[in-house]
Amino acid sequence: MELKKTPLIVAIAGKGGVGKTIITTLIAKAISTSYKLKLLLIDADPTHPHLSKMVKLVPEKSLEKIRADLIENTISKKEDLQSIAEDIDFKVYNAIKESKEFSLFSIGQPEGPGCFCPSNALLRKVIESISSDFDVVLIDCEAGLEQINRMVIKSVDILLIVTDISLRSVETAKSISESAKKFTNYKRIGIIINRVRGEIPGILDKLKEYELSVLMLIPEDDLLTKFDLEGKPIIDISEASVSFQKIKQNIDSILEL
Repeated sequence: MELKKTPLIVAIAGKGGVGKTIITTLIAKAISTSYKLKLLLIDADPTHPHLSKMVKLVPEKSLEKIRADLIENTISKKEDLQSIAEDIDFKVYNAIKESKEFSLFSIGQPEGPGCFCPSNALLRKVIESISSDFDVVLIDCEAGLEQINRMVIKSVDILLIVTDISLRSVETAKSISESAKKFTNYKRIGIIINRVRGEIPGILDKLKEYELSVLMLIPEDDLLTKFDLEGKPIIDISEASVSFQKIKQNIDSILEL
């Protein structure tokens, strides 16, 4: 299977609690079981970096740790600025954790108090520098608008916004889409509605009013809920999962293959 463009950079965004990290995991599973593509996952959520555990691939060093080490080495004069600048790409590549199915890079959590801005700014450069070595890059974004407004995912090709069946998540999707028009260069944007129970005409009408295209409705999934409650890695869920089945059936259209 050949992509129309490589690397294909796909960002998954949405309101907190709608299940975007689980959706990212299921998309990664669908890609890795359906195609022979070089896949990179980026856990870009500095507040709740759960993707690593969901896919059973925990890097030994995060971007935030790399940044902290660089600051320490600069202050302590262990390395000069030129050496640090030349070495940063090497450190980033060494921080990528690999498996047979995919690789993973994590932004990580700051070790102390303060804004995530420096890590987000560095992440933007990292995405641009390492993406060319992969066919597909899946970015599990921080909840809300922060990383879009700060142009962390400026180079994204496809923006998937995850909602549930609450009006609040739909309103957040609208805000994300409006910011993305200003601060990213996406080629395609679409909504994935998660945890759907019964008919949802009100939610669909609201999304239509906002001119947001719905790519997929993912049903409530008892097996997935059980996995999540028990803390099991979502990547290990069986093909009996109705959520996974839905995503795998639609993975071609999601990636526009």
